[in-house]
Amino acid sequence: MQVNARQSLLLGLVAFVALLMGGNAVLWLVGPARAAEALGMPLLTGPALSSQMDIGAFFFAAASFIVMALATRERPWFIAAAVLALGAAAYRTAAFLFHGAPFLADMVGIEIVMGTILIIASRVLGRGSAGRG
Repeated sequence: MQVNARQSLLLGLVAFVALLMGGNAVLWLVGPARAAEALGMPLLTGPALSSQMDIGAFFFAAASFIVMALATRERPWFIAAAVLALGAAAYRTAAFLFHGAPFLADMVGIEIVMGTILIIASRVLGRGSAGRG
């Protein structure tokens, strides 16, 4: 398959998103206090820490879906990762609107950009898309 400049750019962006997600997943395993701090929260203790560590599974799943998308070029893998990113943005926004949390525009913006990149990639790079090949 010959890759044009637009596809190359998208491949790079998608790989970058995978590295961000994968890096966060690893950080939750090896440095949960730093991972929690990066998300603006304290590291919890006891049973709450176990639940908080589930956040690492979110990042692991997103990174895994993106790797599968890049390996297979199957659209559902791109979309699955996009749903996670956009879902995070939606839940952050809901926390602001309904529960008194501060609005974290920078984090919501990053999540929306990542989700958008993945949706565009599903259209351009996904198997059977008009932009591929």
